[in-house]
This record gives sequence, C-alpha cells and structure tokens, in this order.
Amino acid sequence: METNKISKTKFALNYGAMVGLVIMGLTLIGYVFEMYENGWINYLSYIILIVGIYISTKKYRDEVQGGFISYSQALGFGVLIALFSAIILAFINYIYLGYIDDSFLQYSIDKMEQGFYEQGELSDEQIESTMAMSVKFLNPGFISISLLFMFTFIGFIISLITSAFLKNESNEFDEI
Repeated sequence: METNKISKTKFALNYGAMVGLVIMGLTLIGYVFEMYENGWINYLSYIILIVGIYISTKKYRDEVQGGFISYSQALGFGVLIALFSAIILAFINYIYLGYIDDSFLQYSIDKMEQGFYEQGELSDEQIESTMAMSVKFLNPGFISISLLFMFTFIGFIISLITSAFLKNESNEFDEI
C-alpha cells in the first residue's frame, strides 16, 4: 500500500515536471519576444496542461494501477500533476521576472495606467493612488503565488473532466 503511494507521488512529480517545463518554455518565449497580448500562448498552455494531465493519468492507470483507477484517484493524480507543474512555473516565473527581465511588469503597469486614463472615469489623483496600490501587487512574488494557485485550480477543473473519461474501476465481485 505504501509503495503505491510513493509511486504515485514520484510518477506525478516526473510528469508534472515535464508538463511544467514545456509550458514554461512556451511562456519564456512569450516573455523574450514580448508577446504579452498574444492569447495563443495562453491557449496553447492550457492545451498542453489538458493533454499532459490526460496522458499522465492514463499512463499511471495503465502502468502503476494495473489498468484500474477510481474517479477520485484519477482526480487526485491530475491535481498532483497540475500542482507540480504550477510549482515549476511559479519558481521559474519568479526567477525570470525578479532577476532577469522585469519588462513584463513594467508593461502591465503602463497598460493598466493607460486603461484608467482612457476610461476617463477617475481623476488624476484617483488614478495615481490606484496605481500606487496596484504596483504593490505587481511584483514577482505576488504574480508567482497567484500563478501557483490559479494553475492548480485550472488543473483541478481539467482533472474533474478527464477523470470521468479515464476512470476504470475494478469489479471485485468478478474476481471472486
């Protein structure tokens, strides 16, 4: 019983790391080429996460669980994949935005300020105070922690769906 739990964590860590590194490579391409508003990078990241969770859960079911997995086991395993991917993404994102290149942060601040001025609903003083408060949250630490929670939650939603397709519960009465 304990061996299976260790195998589950190790299996999830390996596949979660692969998924996280692929998505981080895609994200770094977006950062380096300053493609901040290209939605296709986000969509492609979600597709990679969906495929990664599906394939890794299927492999876990077939290779470790002997072809059988309950809905709750598949859901838990999928969330582990998303969590390990999110940890890698958050860590590399923190390093990149904090120590290598913060142009994304400055772009976000400029875009937010421009949006406030274009709306025309706030006075200059209100915009300045709002920007001062917003800048406190636009730092590598806050963005990385938000990414960790958001990506894990999205992985949970994806796992809810993929688990329904991958569950294959053994019928213990047939074995008797």
